Amino acid sequence: MTPTFARQPLPEERKLLEEWIKNPPSRDHYLRARIVLLSAEGLSAPDIARRIGRHESRVRMWIRQFNRFGIEGLYSGKPLPSRTELASEEDKQRESSRRSGDSSGQESVGASTWMFYPRPERAEGA
Repeated sequence: MTPTFARQPLPEERKLLEEWIKNPPSRDHYLRARIVLLSAEGLSAPDIARRIGRHESRVRMWIRQFNRFGIEGLYSGKPLPSRTELASEEDKQRESSRRSGDSSGQESVGASTWMFYPRPERAEGA
């Protein structure tokens, strides 16, 4: 399995992560901040998992969340909406505006809209 390490936090991110360790909004925030900072110092995911008493897969998940979304990725355990969910939400909004008679001029009634998105990245170890 490819090693997973957190990128070096930006100064403002590091400041917030250190604040979460000193005065955590919740236990989850404390653990996520420790995971990211320990990883940024060079500790491996298995070492961090042993140190904090969590499963290695969860440690890797939070590292990936931070690397991909920054601090925003650490706020919630809920997955961020996928592109297909966002696209279907946009379709619902267009349909409701068509029904309400809103003529924004973007589409003609009955026209199909095709959206292509890149394939999701392959998960580590999959």
